[in-house]
Amino acid sequence: MYYSDFILLFIAGLAGGALNATIGGGWFIVFPSLIYLGKQPVSSNATTTTTLLCGHLASMASEQNPIPLDKNIKRYFGIISLAGGAAGAFLLIIFSHQTFELIGPYLLLCSWLMFTFNKTILSYFDSKKYKAFEYSHRKLISLFILNVYGSYFGAGVGMMFIALLRYYGMKNDTQLNGFKDLMVALNNGIAVLIFIYSGLIQWQFALVLIAGSLFGGYYGVKVSNKINMQVVKRVMIVVGAIVTLYFLNVLDLDLIV
Repeated sequence: MYYSDFILLFIAGLAGGALNATIGGGWFIVFPSLIYLGKQPVSSNATTTTTLLCGHLASMASEQNPIPLDKNIKRYFGIISLAGGAAGAFLLIIFSHQTFELIGPYLLLCSWLMFTFNKTILSYFDSKKYKAFEYSHRKLISLFILNVYGSYFGAGVGMMFIALLRYYGMKNDTQLNGFKDLMVALNNGIAVLIFIYSGLIQWQFALVLIAGSLFGGYYGVKVSNKINMQVVKRVMIVVGAIVTLYFLNVLDLDLIV
């Protein structure tokens, strides 16, 4: 691997960790950087999950005050996150690479739509007079499906967790972010263990990405108040659109370059 590749991967990890710690969208940076270097999509996705998990854990560690969560709900959400994460990871391993390459672009499109219209979607849920959040086992079904997605593909899963919980009536932002952080950590954590055991992680690239992601995840929140995050969000919407159109075979980047 050339020095320029190391630099590219470190910057991608740095940006991915910082983005996921603030507005989301880190997948749009990390995964394409591996594809650009000629890596296979399934192992690139597993490596991306590993990278962004490290950044996510670093951003959680940078929070000065732990977020109190209901112990019973936390237990149920934790179990369903582990179960869904394991299921999604096994699906990624068992299904053919062709299956991932076939459905991946459409999952990416859904993720980009969620990223782009996230505020509109949450505002719509807030405008509806849903009952205040009450735990029920039935809610675990949709959470399980979303957790399967989180480890199989994963782009934008944090925003999707928040949207689903908001739809169920959970309005407290502190509580929302707490449960989102918990589920992402457990979901991606069990998936990464399975990916490591299966040999999917491209360690020669992952270690450089992880170094950048840890730095970006830890300091991303700390410097976000010094940056116009609305401008960053608009830039990432455009970047996400380009990445999505490329993987949908709608946009030929060679023509642009």
